[in-house]
Amino acid sequence: MEGHESAVLFALKHMTSEGMVTMTLLALMSFASWTVIVGKALRLRKQRQLATDFYKAFAATDDPFELLGEEKDAAFKGAPPYTVYAYGCQEMQDQLLRFAPKEKTNGSRRAPHKVLSAVRAAMERAMGDEQVRLNAGMVILALAISGGPFVGLTGTVFGVMEVFSGVAQAGQANLSAMAPGVAGALVNTVLGLIVAIPALFAYNMLSTRINAMALDLSNFASELEATFVIDYIGGGAGEVEGARRELPDSSLATTH
Repeated sequence: MEGHESAVLFALKHMTSEGMVTMTLLALMSFASWTVIVGKALRLRKQRQLATDFYKAFAATDDPFELLGEEKDAAFKGAPPYTVYAYGCQEMQDQLLRFAPKEKTNGSRRAPHKVLSAVRAAMERAMGDEQVRLNAGMVILALAISGGPFVGLTGTVFGVMEVFSGVAQAGQANLSAMAPGVAGALVNTVLGLIVAIPALFAYNMLSTRINAMALDLSNFASELEATFVIDYIGGGAGEVEGARRELPDSSLATTH
């Protein structure tokens, strides 16, 4: 057993030219998938930290527009919820300029309830943009998962086909003549699985993190919308009268 050669080295030495092409393609796929895995994991970690910092800063504010500005843009750049926040606040400010006099203070500025649909659309557009960014590169992992085994299998089929073709042309079939070629062909299937399996595990873990961040974005958008309703929406005569009709008699008596 002293001079026994490993099966992988033996197979690589007897790999056909088609197998070499397949192995090169699989190596490129593996490099691309690992680049996405490492880069995406680091990026999601940074985005999660920035998002946590932004959520804390937003919770500490009294005015929902307080975190707008170039200084805050630099501090929270790259945080997915900040994009939703910026889109929503910009749309809300535009609607306030449209429906409320500019000379009034923020505390007294009110916009009708119908502007919420525009604000909601702006935040949904921002969430869509952020989800596209969060999922960037994931298609590479999906291709490695689905395509890696098939690329390897293609190389194996070509290798086996060449082995049987050589045996047929030689006019003799024996195990020692066929084994090297078959081993060289089968190594492509192994390489295809080596490409696909890490990509599969990484895809599931990264997708879980992305989905969690997307859910946080949706929850934050609802919270921001509620804040706008409290601070800047309403105040129409019809809404005030409706609210007064809902009050119990004792409350009305107290106000008078």
